[in-house]
Amino acid sequence: MFLEKRTTASTNSCLEKIKTLKEKIDTADAILIGAGAGLSAAAGLEYSGKRFTDNFSDFIEKYGLSDMYSPGFYPFETLEEYWAYWSRHIYIKRYKYSKGKPYTDLLKLVRDKEYFILTTNVDHCFQTAHTRNKLTKKLRKRRISGHLQIQTTTYKERRCA
Repeated sequence: MFLEKRTTASTNSCLEKIKTLKEKIDTADAILIGAGAGLSAAAGLEYSGKRFTDNFSDFIEKYGLSDMYSPGFYPFETLEEYWAYWSRHIYIKRYKYSKGKPYTDLLKLVRDKEYFILTTNVDHCFQTAHTRNKLTKKLRKRRISGHLQIQTTTYKERRCA
């Protein structure tokens, strides 16, 4: 029932990595955050389980669906059924459950920094928890010879200007 090895001894290497990460965040001029579906899954926003059965019982009964992902490939009989599913899916994924603790925890880590989020997530959790990407406010667009150039400035450059 109990582990033979003490967990505090086995977590020491992890603690050092966390300290190193915190130091790097604290000293960075800007931070690029890359995140995917794992962050939403950690927030409990999964494609199956209670959330799916509570919101899609009619589709489960009629079509035998097992999760929110597979209907993306399902050959619904009519366009009305197709859009009935997708409008509910979008409402549930993007608007009804808008953010979770991992997103707000991440914001606490970077709120005083310039940061930009690069994600494949479509559930709107980043937009809800992080009302704006702070780094995007620093971008200035210029048209030069018909090309769009994005110019950024760092904290050090602004301070010296």
